[in-house]
Amino acid sequence: MTTAAVPAEPATQPPSLRPARDIEALFSPRSIAVFGASRNPSSVGHAIVRNLLLGGFNGIVSPINPNSRSLLGLRCYPAVQSLDERPDLAVVVLPAPAVEAAIVACADLGTRHFVVISAGFKEVGGEGAQREQRLGALAQERGLSILGPNCLGVINTAADVSMNASFGRDMPRPGPLGLVSQSGALCTALLEYAKHHGFGFSRFVSFGNKADLTEIDLLTALAADANTRAILMYVEDLSSGQGFIDAAHAITHGPNPKPILAIKTGRTLEGAAAAASHTGSLAGTDEVYEAIMQQAGVVRVESVADLFDHAEVFSDVLRPAGRGTAIVTNAGGPGIMATDACVRYGLSLAHFQEYTAKSLQFQLPPTCSIRNPVDVVGDARHDRYRTALDAVCGDENVHQVAVIITPQWMTDVDQIAGVIAETRGMANKPIVAVPMGLPPQSPAIALLRRAGVPVLGFPENALRAMAAKARFGEWVRSRAGEYRQFDVKRDAVAKLIDEELSAGRTHLTELRALEVLQHYGLPTVPFRLARSAAEAVAAADQLGWPVALKISSPAVLHKTEFGGVRLGLAGADAVRRAYDEMVSAVREKIGAEGEIWGVLVQKMLERGKETILGMTRDARLGPLLMFGLGGIYAEALHDVAFRLAPLRDDVPAQMIRSIRSYKLLEGVRKEPPSDVAAIGECLLRLSQLVTEHERIRELDVNPLIVYPRGRGAVVVDARIILQGGGS
Repeated sequence: MTTAAVPAEPATQPPSLRPARDIEALFSPRSIAVFGASRNPSSVGHAIVRNLLLGGFNGIVSPINPNSRSLLGLRCYPAVQSLDERPDLAVVVLPAPAVEAAIVACADLGTRHFVVISAGFKEVGGEGAQREQRLGALAQERGLSILGPNCLGVINTAADVSMNASFGRDMPRPGPLGLVSQSGALCTALLEYAKHHGFGFSRFVSFGNKADLTEIDLLTALAADANTRAILMYVEDLSSGQGFIDAAHAITHGPNPKPILAIKTGRTLEGAAAAASHTGSLAGTDEVYEAIMQQAGVVRVESVADLFDHAEVFSDVLRPAGRGTAIVTNAGGPGIMATDACVRYGLSLAHFQEYTAKSLQFQLPPTCSIRNPVDVVGDARHDRYRTALDAVCGDENVHQVAVIITPQWMTDVDQIAGVIAETRGMANKPIVAVPMGLPPQSPAIALLRRAGVPVLGFPENALRAMAAKARFGEWVRSRAGEYRQFDVKRDAVAKLIDEELSAGRTHLTELRALEVLQHYGLPTVPFRLARSAAEAVAAADQLGWPVALKISSPAVLHKTEFGGVRLGLAGADAVRRAYDEMVSAVREKIGAEGEIWGVLVQKMLERGKETILGMTRDARLGPLLMFGLGGIYAEALHDVAFRLAPLRDDVPAQMIRSIRSYKLLEGVRKEPPSDVAAIGECLLRLSQLVTEHERIRELDVNPLIVYPRGRGAVVVDARIILQGGGS
């Protein structure tokens, strides 16, 4: 059942990855002009200048205010032209109508980087939206970098910069976390949360309405920062789905991989738009963004608390070599909780090697449990924790360790923390401490964090974050996929689409849809178009019996509803009779003016597993590919996987393995495994098709019959809808 395929060649470059913009001066300026600097202590302009001063900015701050001579001990300037030299960065806190003129005045002097705090743009609509469009056009025309408008600002805690160009209340403490947020209000909440829980930031930026700089530009800039170990992200919508995938993939899977932890909210796909294909009806907004995050290697979290729990674990640069997890605890209940969480989140309890078990048995009291989880029991002091940690950290089957401490009467928490810190310094494995019930300001927690040991308050939180880090480690170690190009008949498909649209047809018949897929090398069921009963019999003789007959008419979208399908025809008389009956029945329904091209004769295929491939095109994010079980099960079980095209060559295998029914493709009850490699190639070819032909709006291949490994897969039926048509 296989078809000859031309090998794919690596693409010369990712299709949407643009060169990184140099916006370092946005984070590390030597001089800053503040437009709208005010003497009113309750104003944003006053807060910006105050924060720059209190934050210890190591450059020059120049307030621009024509009505004041000084502000907070600084000389005010009536206009930017009055400055002795051009500022590297301008922070604009003027009324919206005055923003553009201020940027132009600075740009004329040579300033290239701007932070527009001001509101009154796209978020208010009307004239505000037009102002924002002009800012974007101005940035492009003059080669400027504009952050905002309607944003909180930007912070860099590096000692040689120490810049708080925001109107948040406090300068955050230095730390390894970079944060990019679309919401300024959430930024202030995150700063407060971080302050009370001991988190520090390297860089902190709120990007607001994205008139120019987007989350893609800012992620790339943070990834290049040596002080940033992990990037936190809050985003409501993405500027470019494929652009985000390429940029984030380069960050998480590049030569110096850094994790991106993201909260994604908001909706961009309109669920009310009823799609004509299975794919459209199955693709919800959340699935789209989940697909994008997975393709990019981004760790998606659900809440602010989860974000910081994960950030705590990911701030340790050590990554586990696998999923084998050891748990050391001094209480049975928390140990059970940790065990349940370990299994629930996809980790495995490490099976100790014999020497580890013997070491634990020899050194620990008989009341202790030497199996995983290791329970050193309630009277354990630091020496017993040291014994347990030394043993489990030396075991090759242990890839990471969770250490639970419950404060009991004889628990010397500070000394136990010291033991964990020492072990972390010697063991080349991640260790996460779970000191339950201790306040964030506890000396033990401070000691652990100084030693680089992540600290979380409860076992479930710790194991959930550890599982995410283990998966990220697998992602980093996996082969980085490539964009590949197949040798296809692109011009033939473009011509076919032109002809169909010129004829006013947006729903391709099965005949035309199969021709499109053939041009891109997808294996289709052998077929012939017959324009008479005699031609149908001749086609069946050529294809081999038995055959199926399907009406071919641009007036018929759903063949079965018109009586336009006959299956399992095994003789000439049956074919002639079926042909005449089908054409007569369809003619009666569509009328004399309706066009009938003939009947599609297809060879009946042997049984295999039915799968479905599909695509629906989102106006903002691009073509979304789908894979799942075929037939009626696709919608009944909603067991499908989505990814955004174009696909790297490692993505199809991820899609296929991610559906719940993948075990059916692996083979159950002595069934042979299915040819998942053939499915993968079909997905890659489909990806190239829908990427190269933007006029394809929706597409379904249902079913794609998959045979045992090595025997390929075959497209049985297909439907394609072109841009401009309804459902």
